[in-house]
Order: sequence, then C-alpha cells, then structure tokens
Amino acid sequence: MNLPNRGVSCLEQDKEIGLKALKAQGFFMSMWEPLSRIVGGRDALEGEWPWQVSLHFAGAAYCGASVISKDWLVSAAHCFQGSKLGDPRAWRAHLGMRTQGRARLVAAVRRIVVHEYYDSRTYDYDIALLQLGQPWPDALSHVVQPVCLPPASQRARRGLRCWVTGWGQRQEAGERHDPPAPILQKAEVEIIDQTLCHSTYGIITARMFCAGLMSGKRDGCKGDSGGPLSCQSNANGKWFLTGIVSWGYGCGRPNFPGVYTRVSNFAPWIHKYVPSIL
Repeated sequence: MNLPNRGVSCLEQDKEIGLKALKAQGFFMSMWEPLSRIVGGRDALEGEWPWQVSLHFAGAAYCGASVISKDWLVSAAHCFQGSKLGDPRAWRAHLGMRTQGRARLVAAVRRIVVHEYYDSRTYDYDIALLQLGQPWPDALSHVVQPVCLPPASQRARRGLRCWVTGWGQRQEAGERHDPPAPILQKAEVEIIDQTLCHSTYGIITARMFCAGLMSGKRDGCKGDSGGPLSCQSNANGKWFLTGIVSWGYGCGRPNFPGVYTRVSNFAPWIHKYVPSIL
C-alpha cells in the first residue's frame, strides 16, 4: 500500500501500527464569507488525513476540525457564533472518516472554548477548541491521529506547498447546484506572500495568512470552515497544522486566495487548555 501523504504524525509510536492495520484491512491509501469546501481537489485516500474531523450540528455536517490530542480538537471560532451553536450538547465529532456517514467514531462534545479575542466582524482570532466527551480509543489509532502543532517560531513561509482538506461543494454556488462531496477532498495549495495577501484583502492581521493559487482553481469554499491546512516538514516528515480554514472572497477565484488562521500564533493559548501536547 502506498500512502504518499501520511508521513509521520505526532503519535509516532502508533504510526507503524496504524499502517499495518490499514494494510490488513485492504485500504488504499461572491461575498466576504467563511470558507472551506474544497474547490479543485480530488478524493483523499482512506486514513490519509487521520486528524481530519467533521463536526455535525443538530445532525448535519457543519464545520471541520483537527485532532490535536486524545480528547481535544481545534477548529474555527466562527463555527460557534450564537447561543445555539455555542452549546456543546448539539455537536457531534465524526472521527476516522473518509466518507460522510461512515465515521469510525461519533463522539459527544463536552466543552467548546472560543478565543476570548475573537472578532466576528473581521474574523481575527478565529480559533476554538473542543473537548470530547471521552478520549478516542487506541483501537482507532490506524485511522485517527493527532496533527502536530507548529511552535511559535515556525512561520508559514511564502511558496510552501500544503494541503487543504474537507467535505462539500467543489465549486462556488452559482446557477448549478453542486451538492457536498460525500468523500473527503484534498487540494494542494501554496502559502501566498503576506504583502500580497494584505494588498488583496486589506484587513489581514498578524494572525492570518493566505494560501491557494493566484490563478484560482484550488481553494476552500463554503460550509466546512475550521478544517486543517496541513504542511509537512522536510526535516522529519511530520505534518503540522499550519492553518485553519477561515474566510475569503468566493471560492477558487483568480487573485483571491483563501484566508487561514495562523496556528503558530496560538501555541501558548492552546497549551493553556491542552498542556499534554508536546
């Protein structure tokens, strides 16, 4: 089995166990608005992005998230605006899933922590943490793994090629209705120069960056915000959660890349709630 994107996750001790288990089971491996449906992507392999989570609100897929520990996820703050969306009892986290409706684990959410400085007008500080009702079991380590968190010193450098993943519409809504994709989609994008990002949107803060293709064609889109932008280290093969899908203008439009939350800026804040993360 060939899993070109797996690399090494942050639970290195479970990686070989997970790959062997996958082999044994026969798997192949418009407006300013929140984003994250994948435009210009292709089907992901089974177990290829084991930190990817689908968050369901009141029984329907609503946002994405990433596994960062045995019982904590990270997502976008704007997913939880309002009293109803802020109620953890209404949410379920679908883990270990490639195809919607076929999650290996559907977990209750115990707690939602939205960043105290989140600004709903500008999407600044667009980050939130979710604590699961109980840790995911070790038996699922072949399909569920945490992604590494980048240290504060690790910057998203211009030209770095990374992957955005999620379920849903594969083109911007228009005359033809495009239903959400049932299979997890992946699209390779690159980090855009911060000066260019700022000149494009004008309201880019130090906690945001742009990624995509200036020619368009590959991007996140509406409906699954909070999902990961994953970048692999050339030094050790580990995958890092460099960005969280946040907002943008349309989907896959030329000269309008997607805007992401810069996760490295929030390492101390995350560690305050999840001190077990290395």
